Amino acid sequence: MAKTQEIGQMKKERKIKLSIEFLLSTRWYVLIIALLILFKTIFFYSNTVFKNDTIWLWSIRQTCLFVIIIVFPLWLFKNSVRRFEAGIVINLLVSLLLFADELYYQYASNILSVMQVGNTQYKNEILMVLPTLLNARQIWYFIDFILVAIMLLSKWIQIKFIEDFKWLPAVCSLVCILFFCTSYHLIPESLELVTGFIYSKYKSVRYGTIYGYHYVDIKNAMSNHKSAPYNDYDEMLLAYEDLKSEQNAYAELYTPESDIYTGMAEGKNVFVIQLESIQEFVIGREINGKEITPNMNRFLEENIHITNMHSSSYTTTADAEHSFITSTYPSENGEAFSKYYANTYDDIFKNYKKAGYTNIYAHGNEDSFWNRKNVFSKLAVDEVFFLNDFEDTSELIRTYLSDELLYQQIFDMLPETEGPIFVDLVAASSHAPFDLEGIEEKENKVSIDVGKYRGTTLGNYLESVNYADYAFGLFWEEYKARGFYDNSVLLIYGDHYGMTMYDKDLIEFLGEDSQNYNDIRMQYEFSNVVCGMRIPGIEKVEINQPVSRIDIKPTLLQICNIEDTFSLGTSIFRKKPYVCINNGKIVTEEYYYDTEKWYKLATGESIEREDTGEEIKDWLEKVVTSMNQEIGISISIVTENLLKDKI
Repeated sequence: MAKTQEIGQMKKERKIKLSIEFLLSTRWYVLIIALLILFKTIFFYSNTVFKNDTIWLWSIRQTCLFVIIIVFPLWLFKNSVRRFEAGIVINLLVSLLLFADELYYQYASNILSVMQVGNTQYKNEILMVLPTLLNARQIWYFIDFILVAIMLLSKWIQIKFIEDFKWLPAVCSLVCILFFCTSYHLIPESLELVTGFIYSKYKSVRYGTIYGYHYVDIKNAMSNHKSAPYNDYDEMLLAYEDLKSEQNAYAELYTPESDIYTGMAEGKNVFVIQLESIQEFVIGREINGKEITPNMNRFLEENIHITNMHSSSYTTTADAEHSFITSTYPSENGEAFSKYYANTYDDIFKNYKKAGYTNIYAHGNEDSFWNRKNVFSKLAVDEVFFLNDFEDTSELIRTYLSDELLYQQIFDMLPETEGPIFVDLVAASSHAPFDLEGIEEKENKVSIDVGKYRGTTLGNYLESVNYADYAFGLFWEEYKARGFYDNSVLLIYGDHYGMTMYDKDLIEFLGEDSQNYNDIRMQYEFSNVVCGMRIPGIEKVEINQPVSRIDIKPTLLQICNIEDTFSLGTSIFRKKPYVCINNGKIVTEEYYYDTEKWYKLATGESIEREDTGEEIKDWLEKVVTSMNQEIGISISIVTENLLKDKI
């Protein structure tokens, strides 16, 4: 009896084996590869751009069309062994692409561009963060390769030539043709959305699919395509003047404050500190009874607290510097700072130099990182300090000089001058992956207990922010001791997000229910960074209207009474009622535009004409038009160098 059962089991296994070999050796294999790629693509969507939304049937249909295009070459192979090998290669390349895209999305809440793949100088930063981005579910991108490899190595299956069913290619081809005929007209429409001059990767993937996005991205990179709407300076200037007049019209809807800040800091020193990854949500918040940012809390309570500062892009520290220095938007592929460094801008250093200031820049990193050596060689900076210029480099957090050593040494490195100084400092200790690796006596410098979040991304982030706050406290005390308190301006701002959107621990920490979380609020929190300013003579002011990094330059020039020749931003004291991000999102005091629809910030509900007055509705539409114009001007200036010989 046992022998009979064993024989039966062997026959069953052999039948399964032959069936698998048959499927892998005939053109049915092409359908299997197509289904695997489709499954992985939907898996990618559900963990990235559609993470908190239902995947559109339209998007799946578009994806099917691109999958057919990807696997179609497999039909051309008559030899089943070669077809099998080619299918493995195609499947592997697509899997690696989706895996890399998901990792980058987890890191930056954005999609990887081919322009960024070539940035090998940033490999150390990427490798540092990589372990925090990996998780077990990502094995689904490669589980089929593992299974096939096991079966091949164990010789459970052998791929050999088997004659195809002659009718199968014809039937499948007919189905593909019918599908293509019903969908082909959607391709140009979706790709047109990808190629618009407002380069929203998020919107491009949702409409053009991940494959449509990458197709256009690679095409643009190979052809050095420029999507600038203005190719001529005079044409751009007319749009700029119109934009500024439009902004004045918007301001009439609000009650503007008197222009009392103009010239309040004329002739005074100016210090600016760019704080790595520090978002507004940590300010004033406690964990287990301890303030996360006690020193910044006091600074902001005593001086000017700008609660609604937004990063002008979803990208990097270098892009934050680009926005602050030039008052223009960075390109979303992250290349504006390093690629277009030789451009002419009406930059902040040039403005302060004309006013008789001595300009100083300091960053505790290598000068090669983000091409900073070349960037600052083109700017009107008198003294530039990078990692190797500091005498004490004994404490490095990963590869950056610790904030504490940066702040301790910078005062002694400032040149002696008769006139005022402008100092731009870039602090980096709270950089991802937020583990403070390399810090000495951490227990004496991190004053909070993150409790149950210990070892998580959120826990590490809060500790790194707490350390950055500790170091800022030391700077603030030394700033006062050196006599700068009464004769200098100090502005601090966060460069970009720290925590990625939709982190479960973050949602819990913010006191929200992850099942009913306001997605619009999360998008708002993602770009909302810390910002505050000390102007001698001004105390306890809170500014709540939306501002962005491009508004910092005109703000500082206004209070120092220095002419601002060209800025896309507007002084924070002049009540611009909206700000935009370079991917086409807009923030107002009450509403949020996510590149497609307007939503109420308070509730996250989309705005419908029946519950919103026509006046407000028309104004919001006008804001979108203005945003398109503003970003279009910026892209034109950056990619076409339109300010050359004009500023």
